[in-house]
Formats: sequence, C-alpha cells, structure tokens
Amino acid sequence: MRVRPGSSALERWYVAVALGGQGRYAAAAAVLEPLLVGPGVPVAVAAHAAITLAAHRRQLGGHAAARRYDALGLRLASSVACDPAADLYGSGLLAARVDALVGLAADAVGTGAPASAQRLLDTAESLLRAGGAGGGEWRPTVRLGWVRAELALVRGDAAGAVEPARQALECAQHAGSVRHVLKSRIVFTVAAAVAGTEPAAAVVELDAAAAEAERAGLLPLVWPARLAAADLLERGAGTPSNANDATRTISGESVNDPLDGPARRRHAALATLSVIEERADPLGKRLLGDSGRVSVPPPVM
Repeated sequence: MRVRPGSSALERWYVAVALGGQGRYAAAAAVLEPLLVGPGVPVAVAAHAAITLAAHRRQLGGHAAARRYDALGLRLASSVACDPAADLYGSGLLAARVDALVGLAADAVGTGAPASAQRLLDTAESLLRAGGAGGGEWRPTVRLGWVRAELALVRGDAAGAVEPARQALECAQHAGSVRHVLKSRIVFTVAAAVAGTEPAAAVVELDAAAAEAERAGLLPLVWPARLAAADLLERGAGTPSNANDATRTISGESVNDPLDGPARRRHAALATLSVIEERADPLGKRLLGDSGRVSVPPPVM
C-alpha cells in the first residue's frame, strides 16, 4: 500500500494507519511525519497523525517516546472548536481528543503511573459521552475499552478487566473492523483467562486469533497472541496437542509446523518481531531493542 499522487491529507493518514496495522512502521512514519508540519494539513488530520505515530512507538515498547506525540495530538485537537456531528468516521477533532487522552493513559500504564492513567481514561470517557461523534465514536470507544482492561490487569484486578474488554469486542464487531475485532478478541481472551476462564479454551482462541491476524498481514497482533498463549501454557493450560511439550526444544523445529507448546509459540512470536524490526525506522528499531524485544504483558495499544 502506498500514497497515490494527489491524495488528500486525510487519505494519506488512512494509508499510514493501514501500514502501521501491518507493522510497516518505517513506511507509516514516512507518511505521518509530513502531516505534522505540512502546509494546508487540516488540524484534525495533523492531530490524528501525531496520535498514530504515538501508537506505533508504543507498540514497539516506547511508551515515553509515544507520550510526546500523544501530547502533541491533544494540543492540536484542542486548539480549535470541533463539530461532533461532522465526525462521521472518527477522523475529526473530538475523536482525536479522545484518542489522545486514551493514548496518554496507555503511556501512563506503560510507565508505571496507574493513577494518572485512570484520570485520563475517565476524562476521555466523559468527553466521549458529552460530545458524541456523529457515528464515528466506535473506534475511540474500542480503544478506551482496551486500555481500561490493561489498566485493570496491571492493578491485579482481572475481574475488572473483563467487562471493558467485552464491551470493546462487541463495539468492534458491530463496526466490522477486522483489525479492531482481532485485537479485541486477544484483549478479552487474556482478561477472561486471567480472571479464571478455562485456560485451554483461551489458548485455542489466542491461536485462532494469531492465525487470522497472520493471514490478514496484521503482524503487530500476531506476536502478542502467540506470547499470551505461551504464557498460559506455561502456567499449566492443557491443549489436545501439547502432550509431548516436555520432550520438545525450539532447535530443529519449524515455526511453520503446528504449534504444540509454549517454546514454539515464543519462537513464532520472536520470528514475527524480527520481521517487524526489519520494517521499523531507526527510532523504532532502537525502541524495540531498549524494550527487550518482548514486553510482558504485551501492549494492547
């Protein structure tokens, strides 16, 4: 996917979002960065460009690096009056304000500031409820649910993570976005498993989500699903195919073979991360290296 000559600023942002969804972070950054400073770029598009850059940095483990872009997005989105009725596709100023607040909350979760994250999420939800978004509010609503679930898990409140994750999944399913549905399935499955749902069923669902994400080319969703499934298996979840895990090692096993145990799922996750690293810009590569390549738990945003 590439930007066509004559594309509007909004169309260029859409392309960057799609590139990021595939883990093509360098290509996405090359599209997004000019939108921050380009002449004639609408304020709403510039704000969303900053917030999208933040999300991509965060997905590579760079919560602190993401925070400056989320803050920039919030400043831009708050600099002019917005018309919620015009925000039909979640690309207007209201959606940008909510997205920026949710992004800042995710940054706070990742940098160990849960109280700040809670305040930011509450502010985002109040803004969303007060403003409405003319039918475009589903995406900020889904992201809000993801981060509420992540915050609850970080606080050790697994039961409290289930409902926001469920709401995010239902909202994403109603909207029909493949990427948002898959990501919501992963978040909900992890929350439910930690809260006490049958872990073997959770492993099956995570494997299914990872496989679907891989077929769709959504690599940033593949490795968290694989790692979450591996973690559940290491905690004792059984699946019909893992009886021989104890005798298996990573060496000599192809990641293309059926996944039988935690070691091979981690191997598959690392292979996916290696592809993502190749597609990252220099800053993204550094952030991925600084974060130890794999965060536990994997970021939901």
